[in-house]
This record gives sequence, structure tokens and C-alpha cells, in this order.
Amino acid sequence: MRLVSAEWVLPVCSPPIRDGAALVDGDRIVAVGPRAALETAAPAEAPRDHFAGCVLTPGLVNAHTHLTLTALAGVVPPAPFAEWLPSLVAAMKPWEIEDHEASGVIGAEESLLAGVTVVGDIAYGAAEVASASRAGLGGVYYWELLGIYAEQIDDDLVRLRYPESPEVYGPRVVCGLSPHSPYTSGPGLLTAVDAKAAELGVPLAIHVAESVAETELLVQGTGPLAAVTSRTAFGFTPPGSSTVAYLDGLGALRGATAVHVCHVSAEDRRILARSARGIVTCPRSNRYLDNPPPRIRPFLDLGLPVGIGTDSSASNHDLDLLAEVRALGLAEPELTAETLLAIATIGGAEAIGVDDGFGTLAAGKFADLAIFAVSGVDPVQAVVDTGGRDTIRAVMSGGEWRVSDGELLFRDLDAERRGTRATELARAALREVLTAE
Repeated sequence: MRLVSAEWVLPVCSPPIRDGAALVDGDRIVAVGPRAALETAAPAEAPRDHFAGCVLTPGLVNAHTHLTLTALAGVVPPAPFAEWLPSLVAAMKPWEIEDHEASGVIGAEESLLAGVTVVGDIAYGAAEVASASRAGLGGVYYWELLGIYAEQIDDDLVRLRYPESPEVYGPRVVCGLSPHSPYTSGPGLLTAVDAKAAELGVPLAIHVAESVAETELLVQGTGPLAAVTSRTAFGFTPPGSSTVAYLDGLGALRGATAVHVCHVSAEDRRILARSARGIVTCPRSNRYLDNPPPRIRPFLDLGLPVGIGTDSSASNHDLDLLAEVRALGLAEPELTAETLLAIATIGGAEAIGVDDGFGTLAAGKFADLAIFAVSGVDPVQAVVDTGGRDTIRAVMSGGEWRVSDGELLFRDLDAERRGTRATELARAALREVLTAE
């Protein structure tokens, strides 16, 4: 056993505890409460880690990201989504499996340094999932399927090395599926991926109503995404409706995590509340891609789980989840600090379906802890206002310390070297395309 204590402990599922502690046994929390009480309960020989002047929270949940794109940080400049997308595709073109894997490792390390221990990650194959989970990140990894026909799903999953056994990565990792979006997957594929997820008993995530270009495509069949759709979304015909209504009509929202939801109506929100598992917002990525931020309060009022994500480093400035939280707070100042912290923890865990093991500090949950060197009369407000990469003190995931004194305990130097190479390959590829234009 190990006793971890701090000036404040924020269980999220219960009120803050001054001079609190969490008692950890193996990879699980066995008790949370006042330090004095747990000192008595802990065996005399159990190690004690006390963080004076710090606040202890659950490991944060980055409910939507693409870790394998981390090496593209700074490569593709901010632009409206429909202009940014072809640049992203061009930058990724020279990458091979080892580039994706290295980039995923770097993303996992950056996540831990921001206090994140749980992700809803869009995966492009098994290699980066294995690497990120070994680095200490639990959560859901969604294998992405797009640009194929429905009958090709099984072959594509074999090519991407989707695991035959759900336990292959251990109890902290869930393997899911994602058909990406309605403009890259045709109606047949959207329906078939939903059926495949139900067959396998795994979660589903899909990008929904992200850009104005997507809305134009769905309503009118025109716009800058039409060419992409003709090459990838086989069988698509414009439904003349919103993205949410279209996906709901196909049954593709049942139990799914809907990501972005920037262009939704009141009726769309009601449909999502009725059908989806939850939604995830990515405020700074929306700004990077010139997408309007969705209003989050109405989703909360409907009782829909809401998580928050950074999206990828290709459409953001870093993977600091609490910076994302602050952006949401600025957009909707009526959201309290307690609500914002819940969105970054239990809300995200519920939105991606892993709240049985993550998102709060409680007996039986995984021992995922983030300790921030922040101070203030209100510890929740202090974490929301100043928590993040600059104030991280320590991080534990699955009962193992991953970050100490603000630095990773283990770095994959080879992945960092390969990641630098991947960045340069992407820069050169994008430069070549821009020069040709």
C-alpha cells in the first residue's frame, strides 16, 4: 500500500478535503479521506508521499485526441477546417507505421505532463495503442475506419491489427471503433461500423457537425468537402438535413460519443441526449480551425455527459487539457469551477464510457492521481485557473508514479528522435505541395 496526501484532495464525486489523502493498493484506490484517518488505517510500513502546498485531483480525462498526430505540432498552420484538412493529409502522406508509433509515444508523454491519465484517442493501428498504454494512458482507443466499403471492415481491422481479445492491453484500456465522420464514411459504412461495434460490445466515437463546410455538404451537397466525400464516403447522397439528424436516421448515434458538435440546433441536442453516450468539446481546436464553439450549458441541462478534449497537436498548440478547460470557461463564464473540473474528469469518463474505473477519487477506482502545485482559498478554482503543464508536480496512473517533480520518470528517447524525423518528413511534404501550388 501507499498513502498519497496533499494540502487539498478533490475527489470530484464528493466535497474537497483539506489535508486529505488517498490510500492506494496496487493499481486501485482503497480509501479517500482525511489524512489523519488514513494515516491510522495505512500499514506502518506503507510509503507516505505528502505534497505540501498542492492540490490532488483524479487523473484528467482528455476525451478526444489523436496522439499519433503529436509530431505534427506546428506543421499545419491554423486555417478554416476545409483548408486545413488537405494540408493535414499532405503532411501525413510520407509517414509509415514507425512515425505514427513514435508520435503516439510523444503524445502520451505530453499528456502525462499535463496531468492526463485517460484518453479517448483516435487510433490508426495497434502499434501506437500499445505504446501509449505502456506509457501509462488508460481509456478508450478507437480504431478509425473510413474511405472503405462496408464489406471491407473485417479486412481493414485485420490490417490495422485490431485485437481479437479485448483484454490484450490490460484492464485500463478499452478498444473501440470510429467511422471518422459523415463526409469520409458513406451511409453503408456508418451503419456497418455501428453494427460491428454492437457485435463486439465496444464503444463508438464519431466526429459530428464540426465545420460549416460539413453543414453545407449535408444540406446542399456542395462546398469544399464534396470532393473528399466523393472519394471516400461511398453511397453518400446529401440528406438535406443536419449532421445529427442524418446520423440518427442511420442509427449511427446509438451509444456513440459525438465529438465537436459545433453546428447543432436545439432539436439536434435533444436527439443527442436521447441517443448518444455523451459529447466532447474541443474549444481551442475549434478556434484553430475557425469553427464556432458549441454551447455546453444546454447539453448539461439535458443531462448528457460532457467531456473535453484537446483534439490533436496538428490542430492545437499543445495537449494541456486544463488550458482547454480555461478556454471553455472564457467562452461560457456561467460554468462554475466545479462544473469545469467535472467536465475534465468524470464528465469525460462518462462521455467515453469508462467512468467505472476513472474520473473520480473513490475506493475501487484506478489509482490515477494528478498533483498540481497551486494554491488559493478555493482549491477547485485554483486548479481550474492555474493547473496544467506549468504547475504539475506529480502524476500516478494505475498505481505507478509517471511524473515526479514536474518531470517524466521515464522518457522514450528513441521515440523522441524518431518523432523529430517524422516532423521533418511532414514539413517537407507540406512544403512540396505548397511550392507546387
